[in-house]
Amino acid sequence: MGKKTREEIESLAQKILKTYFCDSDMEFMISTFADDIIWLGGGEKQKAEGKEQVAAQFRMGKDGMIACDMSEEQYHTIDLGGGSYLCEGVSRLRSKPETGTYLNTQQRVTFIFREKGDELETVHIHNSVPFAEIKDDELFPVESGRAEFQKLKAALLEKNQEYEHQARFLEQLYRTVPCGIVQFSTDSTHRLLSANPTAWKSYGYTSEAEYRTEVESPLQMVEPQDQGWILDVIEQLKLNEAPASYHRHCTKKNGQEAWINVGMGRIADSNGQEVIQAVFTDITEQMRLEKAQEQERILENRALRTAIYTAYPLIMSINLSKDMYNCFFNEQEVFSFPAEGVYSDLVSACLPNVYLSYQEDFRATFCREEILRRFAEGEREIYMELQEQGADGVYHWIAWHLIYVENPFSEEVLAIHLVKVLDAQRQEQARQEQLLRDALTSAKAANQAKSDFLSRMSHDIRTPMNAIIGMSTIGQLKMEDNKVVRDCFQKIDMSSQYLLSLINDILDMSEIETDKMEIAHELFQLNHFAEEVNQIIYPQTLEKEILYEMRYQEPMESCYIGDSLRMKQILMNLLSNSLKFTPSGGKICIDIKEEKRTNGFAYLQFTVWDTGIGMSDEFMDRIFQPFEQEAPGNARNNVGSGLGLSIVYNLVQLMGGRIQVESKKHEGSRFTVTIPFQLVSDDEEREWERKRQNLLKGFQVLVVDDRLSGKTAGCKSIGRRADKGDLIRNNSEQMGLS
Repeated sequence: MGKKTREEIESLAQKILKTYFCDSDMEFMISTFADDIIWLGGGEKQKAEGKEQVAAQFRMGKDGMIACDMSEEQYHTIDLGGGSYLCEGVSRLRSKPETGTYLNTQQRVTFIFREKGDELETVHIHNSVPFAEIKDDELFPVESGRAEFQKLKAALLEKNQEYEHQARFLEQLYRTVPCGIVQFSTDSTHRLLSANPTAWKSYGYTSEAEYRTEVESPLQMVEPQDQGWILDVIEQLKLNEAPASYHRHCTKKNGQEAWINVGMGRIADSNGQEVIQAVFTDITEQMRLEKAQEQERILENRALRTAIYTAYPLIMSINLSKDMYNCFFNEQEVFSFPAEGVYSDLVSACLPNVYLSYQEDFRATFCREEILRRFAEGEREIYMELQEQGADGVYHWIAWHLIYVENPFSEEVLAIHLVKVLDAQRQEQARQEQLLRDALTSAKAANQAKSDFLSRMSHDIRTPMNAIIGMSTIGQLKMEDNKVVRDCFQKIDMSSQYLLSLINDILDMSEIETDKMEIAHELFQLNHFAEEVNQIIYPQTLEKEILYEMRYQEPMESCYIGDSLRMKQILMNLLSNSLKFTPSGGKICIDIKEEKRTNGFAYLQFTVWDTGIGMSDEFMDRIFQPFEQEAPGNARNNVGSGLGLSIVYNLVQLMGGRIQVESKKHEGSRFTVTIPFQLVSDDEEREWERKRQNLLKGFQVLVVDDRLSGKTAGCKSIGRRADKGDLIRNNSEQMGLS
């Protein structure tokens, strides 16, 4: 052996292999290279001579190095004499998991080292991997080569089939893709070369032949105003560079307008020829939505600006940190401000114009330091109303309103300053205060009216009560005189009825004012309803020698659905007024008809008119107000509670109707009431009749004929449905009218 031992030589070989294969570090190995080193690798062209060339070969493959674990190492060393040594290393290399690759192979490396002073330098490296396909009796892998050829041939066939499949797929994709694709020449004619079905269908053509017959160049479909800039886009296209993208308006063959988005590039087709390819999609709906959204945004923005500017004709932004302001909206002429400037100077300039009694508060509230302090403590709004002299020399009420603005970009303190002239609001406030005073006066007047009403009621109630007490006393004293007792009972009955009517009016008005009055929804017969009214009113008209008629106009139904009791109450109040204020020899009439029908309702119109004393125009303005009576002192015996017409008015409103009144002094009055009643189906009417007859089974009916007075009382058979003629005939029979 030379100077170096086997252990030193194999230790050097192991260090070179570990740093290279395990640490991916090739610089230590390169540091051992001799100037005349020769390297042979496992590849066909892997060979280099000289330190620089070999180092360059290794460094060229640095990026492809894989960190491995090295095991199963074996080294064989031979002393070649003359200070040279051959060392062969065999090891197993396995790639590390973190590399993301899989490697498991045997590596062979042969080194020739040469002594250089006390060190060793590398003069030869030969590395290789075993070739397992070589048979033991072969110098070359013939069988393996044949097998590999067959594999390659099969792979080539499979690849061709794959290419054919991809070609068919791409052709199908080209024909069915939901975007238009056209190709045209790069010369000045821009001749159409190809177009997929979506392209010509998008423009309204029914076939490719029709499209190609009419369209020689895709630029024919471009609107004239867009031709110039689109040609510029085409001229700037470069082969295989990024495509140009734009959208434009277009018109289809049928004249329909549309919008398309286009991506256009310069490419090489399958024959290697340069063409322009444009891919476009229909974005009409998207543009419509964007336009609608933009219009909505503009309208919303304008609405907000209008609302803000209407409320605040002077708006400025303030940077309190810089003590600067900028007036970006000023639509008022009363106060003059520079468009921008120093905020503290603005406050100082406004101070002399502020009304003297507000100056101290104004200075303390709106000085810059005070605003910064209050904002720092968490306040977000500062507001003050004051009087300030405007450019017109008049003091105006104005509001100064500062609002803190969140600043996400810096520490500067920002605010919005709103100035509003309050003259109109102050005038409105004064008007409202006057309205309150008027309302108070009205309330006092109403209270006085109620006091008067109570006083009048006390008198009106005391009168029948005195009569009742007096007649009761006389009746007890004259018990043996039947004629006197009968007369007393009649007067007691009359006074009781009058007293009861007063109390009923008061109770009805109380229910109406407290919203406790309920409207019924029941089926009733119109002729029975009319009979009940006639039976009450007709005897009273005979007693006062007043002509009375009830008339109706066909067509009319026999039954309706509604509140007949409240309708009767309305008519009785109106008829009672007519009886009170119509002298003997006068006339009272009720006309009934259907005004119209709609939505399953009939609007019945009841007109009550008389030839009585009438009413003045002044009283007509307050006729339906509670406790109102015209000249009650002149007709004490004819006056009731003063609530009758107010009750009528409120009942009409509750029933969804309307009331009109016409009257002339000394000529009479006419009240027209229109109320909606639900129409009755035949099934509902038959069911109502059946239930009604069942309820009356077992009852006897009394028919009375008052022959002494020469009048028919008018009691009719119960349970028989009256026809429409019964109503007028019965009324005529009861009233003795032809």
